[in-house]
Amino acid sequence: MRFKGKSALVCGAGGGIGLATARGLLAAGLDVALADIKDEPQGLADGPGRASYYQGDLSNEAFVRSVVEGAASSQGGIDYLVNTTGVLWFGRDTSVTEMDMDLWDQVFAINLKSFALSVRHVVPHMQAGNGGAMVHISSIDALRGDGKPQDAYGAAKAGVIRLSKSLAIQFAADGIRSN
Repeated sequence: MRFKGKSALVCGAGGGIGLATARGLLAAGLDVALADIKDEPQGLADGPGRASYYQGDLSNEAFVRSVVEGAASSQGGIDYLVNTTGVLWFGRDTSVTEMDMDLWDQVFAINLKSFALSVRHVVPHMQAGNGGAMVHISSIDALRGDGKPQDAYGAAKAGVIRLSKSLAIQFAADGIRSN
């Protein structure tokens, strides 16, 4: 089995793409640490893989550090990182010329900074192991925009694409992929 003995951390796993990804990894037999600000979803113990859930703010570095250390310790390392954390606040995230800049900062903290924090703390574990793979979920909005502007969301998701490319170049020699 390709994933036998492997482990993952899925950030933004309280629902949507993150939860579906975590469930798929659990079904494939991986040990999966899930992290999100939302309450723990039901049914995580249904797969052959073991699940552990961490609830908190993924834009808070102390929380992310504790998640990564806890996951690496309980799982024997981290082979895969999946970043799916994100918010899209229709009606509040509007044109940069009109929106509250505190909201802009909050969207960037959730949609981009959280990705950077998880990478910052996971990469050393991947380097100490046999490499690994990171998947960072962005959005088509980062590439094409929208008739109804969500400027903070689109700009942050464009940042995710750029960050992922940079990480791929930086850590290829360590056997770490970033997509």
